[in-house]
Amino acid sequence: MARFIGNIVLKGQMECLTGLHIGGSKEKMEIGGVDSPVIRDPWTLYPYVPGSSLKGKMRSLLEFALGKVRPTEQNGSFPYCQCGDPQCAVCRVFGSAAENRSVGPTRLIVRDAHPTRETIQMWQGLDTELMYTEYKGENNIDRLTSAANPRFIERVVKGSKFNVEFIYSMFDVGDGVEDVSYFCYVLEALKLVEHSAIGKSGSRGYGQVSFKFADPMLVFAEDYRTGSERFKDASKPHEHEIFAGKFCRRLSDFDDAYLEREIIAKVREYWQA
Repeated sequence: MARFIGNIVLKGQMECLTGLHIGGSKEKMEIGGVDSPVIRDPWTLYPYVPGSSLKGKMRSLLEFALGKVRPTEQNGSFPYCQCGDPQCAVCRVFGSAAENRSVGPTRLIVRDAHPTRETIQMWQGLDTELMYTEYKGENNIDRLTSAANPRFIERVVKGSKFNVEFIYSMFDVGDGVEDVSYFCYVLEALKLVEHSAIGKSGSRGYGQVSFKFADPMLVFAEDYRTGSERFKDASKPHEHEIFAGKFCRRLSDFDDAYLEREIIAKVREYWQA
């Protein structure tokens, strides 16, 4: 039987260091002159970063970093890790196939990342031909015929910031492994993202991002029952005054000593109480 211990709530901001493209539907939202539009919130029309895109990139990079990706015998492709080993960091943190139930529930939730208020103001003042974005002209050249194939890619502009939120759930599934000890793999995956890219054409300079966070917030099972101040604080939006000036921690600040002192020790103290 799995028992819920609590959540680690990690709130912060993701900044685009270069133009970012995560594709949307051209059929649903035609933008004149753009061959590949970005995904937008259908209500506000602001570009956003889907949690699925960010989580998928995190998982993929971590799989390669941990040596979990091996070519199949059939076609040599590189499938995602689905070993179902309860001690596999990828399966435990990011989830596994339904038949591998011994791992327990997926631990990591990645929210959709929507633009900050400052970014929206910046977008509204952009001098471009598009709504809140820029377009970048590219030209594919056929190496045999020299025929040109020009195209225009819509991008979120450099300097845009998005509010990000990661919820890491901790359970006791009776296997003697502490979920809190696997939180470091969430941070490792984010570090790998910073030195890679998200979205389209990362190898051509798109999608470089950096993260800054507030201190992780621990919300235990009891806090959800009582509606404690910890629960209330963790439920506040990024724009709330409680987070003013708090999004200043880089991923390098979350070293082993910090994790042991501020997270692991506190979770163990709660669990043993």
